Formats: sequence, structure tokens, C-alpha cells
Amino acid sequence: MSRRTVDLAAHINQTIERGHPADFPVVLRPLYYSQGAGVDTGYVAGRLGVVHGHTGECLAVVSNRYTLVPHQQLLALVHRAAADLDVGPVPRGVYVDRRGARMQAIFKFPALARPVFSRDEICPCIKIQNTYDATSRITVHIGAFRFVCTNLAVGGGGVFAGGFMAVHSGEIPVEQIAGQLSSFLTNFEGIATTYRRWLDERFEWDQLEVVMRLLPKSARQTIESGIRQSKVESVYSAYNIATNHATHRMRSARSAFALLELINRGFQQQFGVNSIYNN
Repeated sequence: MSRRTVDLAAHINQTIERGHPADFPVVLRPLYYSQGAGVDTGYVAGRLGVVHGHTGECLAVVSNRYTLVPHQQLLALVHRAAADLDVGPVPRGVYVDRRGARMQAIFKFPALARPVFSRDEICPCIKIQNTYDATSRITVHIGAFRFVCTNLAVGGGGVFAGGFMAVHSGEIPVEQIAGQLSSFLTNFEGIATTYRRWLDERFEWDQLEVVMRLLPKSARQTIESGIRQSKVESVYSAYNIATNHATHRMRSARSAFALLELINRGFQQQFGVNSIYNN
């Protein structure tokens, strides 16, 4: 039986949580080993265990230089950033796997939506990623979400509006990102301005080739086929077909987020963006 695809936009009007809950406590514990019955237990130097606070399960083994940042601490940043703003309901999608060791989440703010053209609005979107097994960095990306085709437009690497990225080592300035998120939500019009410009910009295949070279072969072929069949005329239309593939046709949340970042990075580098902080 074929695996079902992951729809990252499934929580457009409701909160969706998939996998292990993300709000459990975690602690760092020293590691010990045993050589068998009657042999003393030894200490594992330079390594720590990331332990589930409720079950005692070891989720990962990390370096003693690892800085632990709980999933919930990052998710709470979004709530603090919006605390003084009239943002209305904030639907979210939280995707957790590896027994809780990996978390990715997206938050949307429909009350702050801005029009690109008639019957097509975008709203602020914040993506958060965190792991306890050090397989990826802590990231907070901020961008936009389309209501018409329910495509995410989170800027790869924070290109659209900034963001935060850090390895799990040393001091992690997590709290500083709350102010940046608040500024993003307050000054969202700039991203809508970029999309309006893409809507008026004529699509050229030679420009798309620069973007497509960043993508995996299978995704590139499907996206190119969709664009040809639709006979698109604007950069905005080509962009929507590409992001629709990423948000609706991938087999896992991880691969969907990864492809989405490549698409956004390519389009933003090739066609340019407007900074929201210039408004």
C-alpha cells in the first residue's frame, strides 16, 4: 500500500499535531556503561543522554558541549511575540517524529492577512525546527502563507523577513528572536508587495532553470511538467505551482519542509524580494 502524502496546509482552520506530543519535559543526564554481571559500571566521558522527563527514555546521546533547548521553549516564542498584537486565532501544525527527538511546527496568523490581488490573500507564517539528537540546527524561519492554494511561502534561511539559526552549543540567544517575530508580524505588508511584483513580472523559462537546478530531480520534473501544462505567464503563477508540490505532494513533513526551503531560496535569489523592514 502506498504511503499517503503529507499536507503541511492541513491546519489552515484548525490545529493539527502529528506524532509524539512536543510539550514533554527533557533533561540531560550523564551516561554509564556496564561490562556485565559483577563488573563495575563505568562513566562515559564527554557524552550526555537527552532523557524524556516523564518516561525516562533516552532520546539521544549528545556531546557534553550540547545546549538543550526544549521544543516548548521555542513554540512559546511565537505566543510571546504575538502577545501585544491583535492577531486573532493562530492555527498551527506541529509535526514530531523520532520518539519526540525531532520537531517541526508552522504557525499562521489569518487576521494579519494582506491581499496580493482579488480573492488571493497571504498571511504571516512562522516555521520552527528543533531536535534533541543534534541532526539539525535550531531554526526559526518567517515568511507567508497563501490562502487560495494553501501554499507555504516560508523564506529559506529567513530570506523574506529574517530568522534565527543556531547549533546546539554554547549560549543560545533564543529570547532575542521574539522581538524579531513581533516586528515581522507588525510589518507584514512587504512580503505582499513582493508577491504583487511577481504577479506583474513575465515568466521566462531560462530564469526558471536557475531555480530548478537547486531541486531534486523527481521534484524538478514534476514541477516543470505542471508549469508547462498550466501555460503560466507570471513568475507568481510558476512559484505557486512549485510550492504547491512541496506543501501537498511530499511523503513526509521533513522532505516537504526541505523542498519548500529550496524553492523559496531559488525564487527569492532569482527574482528578488522586498524587505519588510523598509516599510
